[in-house]
Amino acid sequence: MELDAKDKKILFELSSNSRQSYSEIAKKVKLSKEVVAYRIKNLVDDGIITRFFTEFNSGKLDYQVVKAHLKFQSFTHEIEKEVYDFFKDKPFATWVANCSGPWDMICGVEVRNTIDYNLVLTKLLDKFSKNLISKEIVFNIALHIYNKKWLLPESRTGVKTIVGGEKFLAKLDSIDYKILLELAKNSRIPLVDIAKKCNLTANAIQYRIKELEKRGIINAYRIDINLKKLGMEFCKAFVYLYQKTEEKEKQLISYCKMHPNITAIIQCIARWDFEIECEVENVHQFNEIMNEIRNKFDFVRNFETVIITKESGIRYKAHPPGEKIQL
Repeated sequence: MELDAKDKKILFELSSNSRQSYSEIAKKVKLSKEVVAYRIKNLVDDGIITRFFTEFNSGKLDYQVVKAHLKFQSFTHEIEKEVYDFFKDKPFATWVANCSGPWDMICGVEVRNTIDYNLVLTKLLDKFSKNLISKEIVFNIALHIYNKKWLLPESRTGVKTIVGGEKFLAKLDSIDYKILLELAKNSRIPLVDIAKKCNLTANAIQYRIKELEKRGIINAYRIDINLKKLGMEFCKAFVYLYQKTEEKEKQLISYCKMHPNITAIIQCIARWDFEIECEVENVHQFNEIMNEIRNKFDFVRNFETVIITKESGIRYKAHPPGEKIQL
């Protein structure tokens, strides 16, 4: 589907802050709020916007994101669906993706410790080990997320948020967790609707949300875009560095922050050193981006590539302390 300049600007604004009001967006894109509301409704109805969600900093909720990269033998549609369905609805699952390349699937889970993750992994292996050829377990250290600058090439503003870092459990009460639960499901939910569920006033809810933002528990309000509808691809590179140092990491992160097609970079503990995520017109453009990075930074010695063919979208969680992992 072809989008006009106004639709792209609206998507850009929603990808930077999906909780903005129609009036706020209207001022920025120079349309009436009624037209903005109508266009957003069309983008949802056409399946281009698939959801509005809230990004939490899992580190401040005492969570670690761990991913299983899986390769199967005889990866039929039936097995693919079975594994995908096994993960996607689990309360602690954050991301499930099917892909082409060295891995068939990538499954992410938020856990509080390695014991929790071992429970998930054991359940997975018990169910699918007969079909599994190999696996790679990856611990996310920090996920750097950038706004979708490819929607508005004239904008070079590199808005960045970080998910992860040092883990600690922020002090939250049951009302805070209820608010986070509602915002996770729909970042545009009206204050009055949250207030009804929490038996508080809309002003009280607004105050609490502002506090959650100030404390860095709520990072941002985002949208998921169906790239296939726009004829685009979601590609991911696993990057190997030569003699990794903190300074080299900073150089690479600084470059990725400003690139219009790079939407995330992940620092991790794995066989590789970084993961770079791109939203591109085609695989050729993605390879050009990665070759440009390799030529610019001589310490990037190699990279592997996957194309994400299907994904659940990142699902941020806010589980109260003591809640057991549900399998």
